[in-house]
This record gives sequence, C-alpha cells and structure tokens, in this order.
Amino acid sequence: MPDKVTHDDLTQNFHLLRSDPAKFLELADELVRQNPKDHRAYFRRHWPLALLGQHDLALADLDQAISLEEHYGHREARGDLLRDMGRLPEAIDEYDRAESMDPEAWLGGFGPLFRADCHARLGNLEAALADCATLRDEHWTPGMNGTPAGNKEEVAAELRRRATAARKS
Repeated sequence: MPDKVTHDDLTQNFHLLRSDPAKFLELADELVRQNPKDHRAYFRRHWPLALLGQHDLALADLDQAISLEEHYGHREARGDLLRDMGRLPEAIDEYDRAESMDPEAWLGGFGPLFRADCHARLGNLEAALADCATLRDEHWTPGMNGTPAGNKEEVAAELRRRATAARKS
C-alpha cells in the first residue's frame, strides 16, 4: 500500500474493481482515511462495498458523499444502489432528485431506463413508459444491471411485460 493514495491511484487501479474488489476497497479505504472531507473518496469507495455485498455500508458512503457535496451523480448512484437492494420506491425518489438537479445530464445517461425499470417492477406501466419515451431514438442497451435489453421499442415491450407481471403478483 502506498504511503499516500490519490484519486489517480484508484483510476490507475480501476481494473481491480472487477478482478479484486477487496484490494480496490483497501485503496479506497486509505483514500477516505487520508481525505475524510472529500466527497469523491466516499463515492469511489461505495463501488467495491456494493460489489462485495456490503450494501448498507455502500449506502452510508453515498450518504456521506451527498452530505459533503450535493451532486447529481451521487444521487443517481444512490438510486442505482437502492434499486439493486430492491428498495424501488426509494430508488425512484433518488432518481427524481437526480433528474431535478441536472435534467440535461439525466436525459443523456441511463437514469431514465433504471427509473422506468423500477416503475415497471412496481406495476406502474404509465410512469415506466413515460421514462422510456425520453430515451434517445437510437437507444440500445445490452440489459445492464437487470434492465430491459434492446432498442427503445424492445425496452418498452419488456417494461410492459414486467409491469403486467407485477400487477398480477
């Protein structure tokens, strides 16, 4: 472990996030220890915590990052984590906050797709399709993190299926 860990160190070792998240966590822990007022350090540390199944600690790090600096990306990441935890109404609230903070960035990212998936899984087809409608016409996704795969039309069809299934259960 280097005496001083920087954001550049985490960037250079980003591959560890997938190959050895525990090692990446060691670096991120040290970055937070050395920089307890740096919102980016907490944000970066939430990644390996989530990958290692320590969702409550990852959520606490995102909360700390937000307390240090209210940022669109922190809110969207918090929504993603809550979605992964199955806390869908809370995830939607976070996605709403992220959208209100930076509507332009919101439309350029995957937030609308993730929020649409939350709505569909809760059986709210209308809201899911409203988010789907905001996706770019050339949208295509492999279905990352359990979201519907395909182009905009295929995503809408899967959202309909998920919402129908949720309403039946």
